[in-house]
Amino acid sequence: MPAPESPTVTTESVPNSDRGEFVPLPDTNRCFEAWLDSLRPASKPIDTSHPASQFSFEGTLRLDGYLTGIVRSQTGALIVAETAEVQGDIFVATAIIEGSLRGDIRASERVELGRAARVTGNIETPALAIQPGAVFEGQCHFLPPPHIADDRETERASADDSIVSKASSRRSRSKPDKHGGTETMAVAAGR
Repeated sequence: MPAPESPTVTTESVPNSDRGEFVPLPDTNRCFEAWLDSLRPASKPIDTSHPASQFSFEGTLRLDGYLTGIVRSQTGALIVAETAEVQGDIFVATAIIEGSLRGDIRASERVELGRAARVTGNIETPALAIQPGAVFEGQCHFLPPPHIADDRETERASADDSIVSKASSRRSRSKPDKHGGTETMAVAAGR
């Protein structure tokens, strides 16, 4: 196996201020670049054919680093710290963004953008708070608050139950038939 080729060192003349003579200095650019290249990890192209990673959690999750992917939690709170950078979509109950986010947010309860937040993407939430200094580039769609939506569903269910119970109380009537038994007649419940 041949020995690796060592970088060539060239010299330049630089005046020596003490005696007025020129002192040769080595060219460190090639040595430095070779050393720097040896420290760099082999870069691999990013494979975009696979879908982004998906992360699910419960409770509260605080991100302080870099994350690429989709973050999900039906009832959880996501905190993207000031030092964090996220590239992906977020589907949570509460999102508190202090750092950088490039992606969409859908929060069922609320979204808060802190003073250092940098968000590029769309937001869907019933409540949004943006502190002075935050940067938001995108569209915001306000959803109905969760307690109002729950109340409406409860009212609809109660109304449906009362209609069904009234209808079921008159749903069947009996009358004697010719043979001494009873004949049942069905009545359709209307709304």
